Amino acid sequence: MHLNLFRKHVFILSLLLLLLPGALAACSTADDGQGGNQLASSRVLPAEQDESQKRAQANSPVQVSTRNNGPWGVALDEAHGFVWVAEPGCDPKPPCPSAFPTKITKFAMADASFIQDFPEPDGKYSSPFFLAVNPSDGHVFFSQPNSDAIGMLSPDDNRFQQWKTTPGSTPYDLLIDKNGNVWFTEWTTSSIGFLNPKTGKVVETATPTANANPYGITLDPKGNVWFAENRKGVAQIGMFTPTADGNVTIREFPIDGTLRSQPHLITAAPNGHIWFTEGFLGNITEFDPATGTPTHYKVASACRRPPDNCTHTSGIAADKDGNIWFSDSLNATVGYFVPSKQIAKIQPLTDSNAHPHDGLAVQSNGTVWFTEQFGSLLPGELQGPALVMWPKGTLK
Repeated sequence: MHLNLFRKHVFILSLLLLLLPGALAACSTADDGQGGNQLASSRVLPAEQDESQKRAQANSPVQVSTRNNGPWGVALDEAHGFVWVAEPGCDPKPPCPSAFPTKITKFAMADASFIQDFPEPDGKYSSPFFLAVNPSDGHVFFSQPNSDAIGMLSPDDNRFQQWKTTPGSTPYDLLIDKNGNVWFTEWTTSSIGFLNPKTGKVVETATPTANANPYGITLDPKGNVWFAENRKGVAQIGMFTPTADGNVTIREFPIDGTLRSQPHLITAAPNGHIWFTEGFLGNITEFDPATGTPTHYKVASACRRPPDNCTHTSGIAADKDGNIWFSDSLNATVGYFVPSKQIAKIQPLTDSNAHPHDGLAVQSNGTVWFTEQFGSLLPGELQGPALVMWPKGTLK
C-alpha cells in the first residue's frame, strides 16, 4: 500500500516537471506581449544590440542609394550600430525655398545596407539637415531650418517630438553634450541655441558679433563648444563652456586678417586643436587654442568644373590618429590631411557633379562615411544621391 502511494506521488511530480517549462514559457510570452513583467523588460530590443556583435564590418568600400534628392547630414550611432542620414529634399540657401516634411533614414553600420525610412509625421516638421545621436538611448536629434525647430526621433517606437526656436532663427548644426543637452547654431539670428530635452527649456544666446551667421558646431576633448561664423567679412570662430541651464559667455577669435575666410563646418582633433573648412577658398584651417594662432592649408585640387565651380571645402572630421578628413563639394573630392607631414591625400569621385557636401563623419575604427548630395549620373554606376562608406585604408 505504501509502495503504491509512493509510486503515485512520483508520477504526479514527474508530470508537473514536464508541464512546468511550457507553463512558464506561456506566461513569459503573454507578459512580453503586454510589455509588463520583469522577464519582458529585461529582453534586448534589436535597436539596442551592438551591430558589430551581429555582423563584421565590410572591409571594402560600399555605396548605397538614399532614394531621395539631396541627403545632407550624417550621424553615427556606434553604441547601437547604425548610421543616420538627414534627407531634406532640397538644396538650402541656407533654408529650403519652401517647408515640407521629408524623412530621416537608418542604415546598418556593418555594410551600409538600408534598414528603414522614418517619414516626418506632419506639416509642422520640415527638411531635416543636421543630426546628432544620443549614445545612451539612441534618440536622434535633428535641425529643421525651415520650421525653426529642433526635432527628436525615438527609433524604437517611431515617435517624433519637436521644440520650437525663435521664428526666423534657422537652426542648423547641432551636438549633444555629456549631460544630454543639445546645443545648436542659429544661422539667421546669429545665436547659439540650447535645449534641455527633459524639461523642454530653450535658451538662445546672441553671438557678440552681430550678423555672424554661425554654421558648424563641435565639442573639443575638454568639453568646450566651438562654432564657425560663416558670414563674409567676419572671419571668426567662437567658443564657450556649456552649462546646465544654457546661459553661456561666448568668446570669439579672429582667424583671417584679410577677412576673406568664411568658416563653414568645424571639428576638434584629439590634441585639442580646432579645424574648420573655409568654403570657396579651398582651405582647411588649424586653430591652436593655446596660442590663438590660425594656420591655413590649401587642399583644393585641380579644377574639375571650370571656369568657376572649382572648390568649396565643406565637411570636416578628425579621426583618432589626428588626420583631418574633408570634402570638397564643388570639385567632388574627399580626402584627408596629415598635420605632422602637412600633406593631403585626395580622391576625386567618379562623377564631378556628385557634390559631397556637409555630410561627413569618421568612426572610431577609422571608417569614413559621407553623402553625395547629387551622386553619379554616369553610365554603369549607382545612379543618384548616395551614402558612401570607406573602410580604413581605402584612401592610402
